[in-house]
Amino acid sequence: MIAASVPRECAAVATVPSVLFVNSGILGHKAVARILTALTTGHPGLRGEHEDLSGALTLGDRAIRRALSLRLAPSAGPYANLDFLRWRQELNVGWLAARRIRAVEQRLGKPFDVLHFHPQATAYGSLFRMTRTPSIVSIDATTRLAIEEANAGPGHLGYRASVAHDGAVFRRASAIISTSSWAARDVAARYPDCGSKVRVLPYPIDASLFDAAWIAERAARTSSDRAAVRVLFVGGDFPRKGGAELLSAWQRGRFAGCAELNLVTDWPLAVSDLPPSISLVGGITPYSDRWFDVWRHADLFVMPTRHEAFGMVFQEAAAAGLPVVATNLRAVPEIVQDGVTGLLVQPGDEEGLVRAMRALVDSSALREQMGRAARARIEKLADPRAYSSALGEIVTHVVTAHAAHS
Repeated sequence: MIAASVPRECAAVATVPSVLFVNSGILGHKAVARILTALTTGHPGLRGEHEDLSGALTLGDRAIRRALSLRLAPSAGPYANLDFLRWRQELNVGWLAARRIRAVEQRLGKPFDVLHFHPQATAYGSLFRMTRTPSIVSIDATTRLAIEEANAGPGHLGYRASVAHDGAVFRRASAIISTSSWAARDVAARYPDCGSKVRVLPYPIDASLFDAAWIAERAARTSSDRAAVRVLFVGGDFPRKGGAELLSAWQRGRFAGCAELNLVTDWPLAVSDLPPSISLVGGITPYSDRWFDVWRHADLFVMPTRHEAFGMVFQEAAAAGLPVVATNLRAVPEIVQDGVTGLLVQPGDEEGLVRAMRALVDSSALREQMGRAARARIEKLADPRAYSSALGEIVTHVVTAHAAHS
């Protein structure tokens, strides 16, 4: 369990506030739910309950999801999302969250003092409730990210509902926690009246789970000229995370003679099509023994992602003491410090990707230097205790402010 310091404002709150953490539980948000559960268990400044919306779905829940997810427009091209599919799916998440909140409070026999929503869509069905109960909204991106990644065309009109609904959530929120300065700036630019509510708190990571001695182990292992440099890629959505670009750059740079590439993904790739220097590793559960073993035995992490809001995997690479090759995209430069903890290339720059990988594959000294810098930086940037203390202060602040205006 992670120890947490007592927030300074706790004395102003008569009782320890109860907080319900509502999380969509899908994709990377499941990892966020796990982090928040660890941080709030035994926290002296709050009593936390957690609701993962991806679990325990009833037949009714599934029927509503299916109805709201009916595709009425093409799945790709200029008319994609013209049917407001994204907003309807987000609305389903919000309505499910509202039902779950009522159910939890009925089970406990009393309402919560604070609601914590992650991400903002989980609050879509609770706008009226947010006027009565102080609420914290945690985000890693606004709808602008989806708009940027969509094809140009009339389908962009379908995102207007999500943009407006985000704004309604942000205006009713007592506080907004952004995982990056990039996302915080976007909130302030698109919703100027909400900018003062935003607090930047990068996702925390417990670096102690990754043994600092791994860095010295790598240095000793690669001191032999015959030892192949082990390059690691971790990403579920292989195309979205730049997997195709990585394979192309690997062949173009002719790394097979001096390095080996391990692809940790469950994406359906044909193993027979991969050259001998590339291995496919699937079926690994995050934070399992096998998962830690993969990080321990790697020398370099590469993920030239094409679509990314934050990228918790870059934090994990830093905690493992690995230098990183990544794309200069959105919040990624806030995690990977170019030239210090890794090397950044522009999205789609295959030649730049080859040069960056070559620089680190060819120099064990540079890998060790950047790996140590990455470890030291992430310990300060994403300290769980600091996040826990800040979260406690935010909860106390919103409770105190709500009481003062009641």
